[in-house]
Amino acid sequence: MRKRARPMLWIRYVIYVCGFLLFWEWLRPLDEISDTGNLPIFILFTASCFILSAIRMPWWLRFVLKLAALMIVLQVSVMEENLIAGGWLSFIRTELPANLQLLFTGEFASLTPFFRTLLFLILLWLMSYLLYYWFIVANRIFFFIIMTFLYIGILDTFTPYDGSEAVVRVFLISFFAMGISAFARLYQGGEKKQFPKQLLLWTVPLLVILAVSAAVGYAAPKLPPQWADPVPFIQTMSNSNEEKEGEGGIKKVGYGEDDSRLGGPFEQDNTIAFWASTEASGYWRVDSKDVYTGKGWERSREAEPENFQSGEPVGIDLYTGNVATEAREAVILPSPNQVLDRLVYPYGVQTFFSDPVAAAVDPDFGVVETFNRAQYPEENYTIAFEEPQYNLEDLRNDSGMDDANTHYRYTQLPENLPERVRDLADEITAAGDTRYDKAKAVEQYFNQNGFQYRTQDIPVPEEDQDYVDQFLFESKIGYCDNFSSAMVVLLRAADIPARWVKGFTEGQAASNPNFTTPDGMTTYMVTNANAHSWVEVYFPDTGWVPFEPTQGFTNPAEFVSEEETASETPETEPETPEQEDPEPAPEQPEEQEEAPVQDNQTAASSDFHPLYWIIPSIVVLLLAIILYLTRYRWLTAYYVRKYRKEQSEETFGKAYRYLLRLLSHKGFSRPSSQTLREYAQIIDKEFGNKHMSELTAEYERILYRNEKSAQAWINAVELWENLIKQATS
Repeated sequence: MRKRARPMLWIRYVIYVCGFLLFWEWLRPLDEISDTGNLPIFILFTASCFILSAIRMPWWLRFVLKLAALMIVLQVSVMEENLIAGGWLSFIRTELPANLQLLFTGEFASLTPFFRTLLFLILLWLMSYLLYYWFIVANRIFFFIIMTFLYIGILDTFTPYDGSEAVVRVFLISFFAMGISAFARLYQGGEKKQFPKQLLLWTVPLLVILAVSAAVGYAAPKLPPQWADPVPFIQTMSNSNEEKEGEGGIKKVGYGEDDSRLGGPFEQDNTIAFWASTEASGYWRVDSKDVYTGKGWERSREAEPENFQSGEPVGIDLYTGNVATEAREAVILPSPNQVLDRLVYPYGVQTFFSDPVAAAVDPDFGVVETFNRAQYPEENYTIAFEEPQYNLEDLRNDSGMDDANTHYRYTQLPENLPERVRDLADEITAAGDTRYDKAKAVEQYFNQNGFQYRTQDIPVPEEDQDYVDQFLFESKIGYCDNFSSAMVVLLRAADIPARWVKGFTEGQAASNPNFTTPDGMTTYMVTNANAHSWVEVYFPDTGWVPFEPTQGFTNPAEFVSEEETASETPETEPETPEQEDPEPAPEQPEEQEEAPVQDNQTAASSDFHPLYWIIPSIVVLLLAIILYLTRYRWLTAYYVRKYRKEQSEETFGKAYRYLLRLLSHKGFSRPSSQTLREYAQIIDKEFGNKHMSELTAEYERILYRNEKSAQAWINAVELWENLIKQATS
């Protein structure tokens, strides 16, 4: 029987290889939809797990080899300690407890790269065994094929990944695997002779059909999509629903144009907006607003952008020639699935190089619009800019007369602004002698006085309520929109020109597998969660100077004093008299609503990438599935140890009934009409011995003759163990 079954075993191994190729298609997209690096190493680890699962060897040896492969991958990818030297042991002892605590407390965003990689490797390990069970033991491949098609389809629809070629590969692999599986069933049920000839007669036509199908599929004309892209439709419906929800609706983070109604909570969104490689990190400016309505921000006029060519001066003059600068350069890589119709730029932008993208600029509001970005969604653009360095002494001495139009425009406030807001502005700025000192006093006011940074449970002003007044005197909770709007209004109430600015923070340093970072630059990943708003204050001899009132964020601009070198900033030096801010919290990603601008809630446990909780959940689920699928393996080991020590008639009955369950699980089910002796003869024929008949005879003697002899089990335990080993081999 074993020799006859060998051809079938080889067929199942061929199907198992197809299973690995299908699972490979699950790993390929990770390069594009995540920041997973060293993907070839993970694929090699997966292949080794598949091979070790298929090779016949003791389970403990298989476990040791897979564990060794896992440690090697960790060493190569994330561990700096030398594996051979033994430093990794102390490293793991330090990493594991800390990460397990974060895992159990739900702080998934704080998990270290080592632990996330470890979880991912365990997931690959478990999947290799699960697929071995599906493809070799259970011979159920259709379910995994359907899941693979769904997986590719979902990624192709909702992510930048193009699944066109993947679908073809999955089709070819699946068709071949199902064809071989059909041959296995026919061969097993028919005359088991001339196996090589029958396999050849079956495989050659199968391969020909696959080749012809693939060729026809590639060569045949394709109809255009019959259904509209569901992503814009879903986004449109989502926006529509938010509008219907009104003031109490929960908005989604991301850069938006309509800031006329601020307030309310928002949902997190870590979708990549763009990548930026730059010589100097800082905020990415996009727009500004000058009219405060009491509910939000609007423009005093429509933007009037003028076309400009690549390489021409942009004309966005945020500061005067009195400010020291340093020439810098940045490269922006837009995300193809998150096309912004406006160009982002750093402070001091001079020139864009963005052929073939057409653009126009409104220097008054600092808006750079594009007209054909959708045609070139992946077209990079380079920015030449002069990074400003603001001198603190110059700012303190810069208290001259404003231009009349500038002063009138940027001190505008609604007529119905509550008087207590003006009173608070006078109180905060009373001790300041200069415009800079007054602006710093307002900026620092929000780090004290009971204000809290929060993105959930944020109230929406009533119809007769002022947005800033509510934040200053009632709720005192909010995100960047609340803090920045309040600072601008307080400054204007103190007769200091200021405006509300929006864009993105610098993002998070990360590597882009599709882009080589230029020498001297650092690449940052900027997501919708980095959308942010801040404040600019006008100084007559300096220009517009950025300020950052939001708790947990640090002003990215560089401020220097006469005694300091150009690289030092009082914003981060507590010894400098000018810096009165308490030490800020570590910088966090910021967020913005799709209509209003919003910043990130790093303190909330829900603020993390979905993969940080999806992967641990999948690992736990797979562990539960594997424990269930392998229940007879570990139950057998348990019962063998248990029943070997027990010596009673009851033990004989329990052991025999467990053997029947095990044989039924292995495919040797016993019909209810069949006697135990008839069933034992079938098992003996399959295993090539008479152990089952001998064991059944002993069992019937105790069962039907009601004999009480513990010696019967002692004599039969060896037969029982031999049958157990044959059934599980």
